[in-house]
Amino acid sequence: MPVYQTDILKAIELSGAEVFQAMPWLEIQEPLPNQVLEYLRDVGHYGAGGLSYHWAIFFQEQFAGLIALDYTPNLTLGHWNLGYWIVPPMQRQGIASRSIDAVLNWIGRGGLTSIEMHVNPENIAGVQTAESVIRRWNGHRMEDKVEVEISGRFVAHICWLIPRLPLEGSE
Repeated sequence: MPVYQTDILKAIELSGAEVFQAMPWLEIQEPLPNQVLEYLRDVGHYGAGGLSYHWAIFFQEQFAGLIALDYTPNLTLGHWNLGYWIVPPMQRQGIASRSIDAVLNWIGRGGLTSIEMHVNPENIAGVQTAESVIRRWNGHRMEDKVEVEISGRFVAHICWLIPRLPLEGSE
């Protein structure tokens, strides 16, 4: 069994329908263990090709969620799409913000790059987190929206861009 599959499946159970916002690729009618296993295999495959970076997030030695940078075809202006998912019992503790900052610091060390974030407007906490990230990292909201399929329907997501990492004056 690939690493973290059990943690992810337990966390999906805790998340209920909310998980489909964070992981729109999940199919509600299909067995979740098979989908998570396929996801983990894809992460390994695309990661080996430098097209994807995914990390498990732990807080106080407990699995708290996932964070990822992906080079995906739905990018509007950025080089990478940043996505994350925090398990509901772990939310509202600053875990997402600290994890995002760590990933942005990491990717910015590799040279000039840009990051997009796409959030379903119905995900109020996600929108607030994105707005906070954008303020800290000198980004901006884009006029364009990205259509994401969630449970068989397309939802226009709000998009933000951090246009230039590393930030001037950062190491």
